[in-house]
Amino acid sequence: MKILSYSKALYSSWLYYSPDRLLFDAGESVSSIMGNKSFAIERVFLSHGHTDHIAGLISLINIRNNAMGDKKKPLTVFYPRNNFHISELMNYLSRTNGNISYPLEWVPMEEGDQVRVHGENGARNPRHVQAFSTEHSRNEISLGYNVIEVRQRLKSDYSDLSQGEIENIVKKRGRDELVENYRQKIFTYGGDSVPLDPNKISGTEVLCHDCTFLAEEDRKMYKHATLKEAIEVGMEAGVEKKFLGLHISSRYKNRLAEFKKEAIEEMNPPFEVELIPPGKIYREY
Repeated sequence: MKILSYSKALYSSWLYYSPDRLLFDAGESVSSIMGNKSFAIERVFLSHGHTDHIAGLISLINIRNNAMGDKKKPLTVFYPRNNFHISELMNYLSRTNGNISYPLEWVPMEEGDQVRVHGENGARNPRHVQAFSTEHSRNEISLGYNVIEVRQRLKSDYSDLSQGEIENIVKKRGRDELVENYRQKIFTYGGDSVPLDPNKISGTEVLCHDCTFLAEEDRKMYKHATLKEAIEVGMEAGVEKKFLGLHISSRYKNRLAEFKKEAIEEMNPPFEVELIPPGKIYREY
């Protein structure tokens, strides 16, 4: 399983990214839907402190302390620094959970901060999560997150060489002479926000973007994003593979295919478009 998610605007939003055992946001139902797979989670990245994105942390932390699983496995929660609502939740949990059997750490983050999530001690293709600032609502500090993988490619100076010439250089100078490292965004989670800044997510392979309003006329003030705005962000950012729309209002639960078809026909995005049905579990294998 690559992604397991549940999203319903105003009620609950969370997304589990299984390649690196990351949970993005923690709305209610996360532990009840994941069950004992909750023990697989190693790190939680919170986008902001609204209830529909953090309420599930209470049960998640308790389940990992009481259910059948590894009760010694550490859990680290990353969150936007100085977010008032999350700080209040931390205070509540510290007062009511004095018997936690595993290491629980809370780590504040700001734009540009990054966390290694794969590939310790020089392992091939290390990955890390890097935070970027987003705009959610007034007085609500919020972040999005890019999962970035360090990859290697042939240096441009050697791009025109034949296979034989490349092999000769490797024999004489070693492989490091030919290749260079580069950073590839492979997954982006934007949380709830107005349209993201394309420059902060440029070239990502998969973009998860808020599109609460599928119809432009339904948004009465500048908050959240519309489907077409979010797809436009993806196109400007050069998304390579897939757009995943989430936090969709339940008013559209029976009309997703209609709005998706209209947006694709009008905008012709060069990537796959998928919408997470509001109030239903989404799985991608």
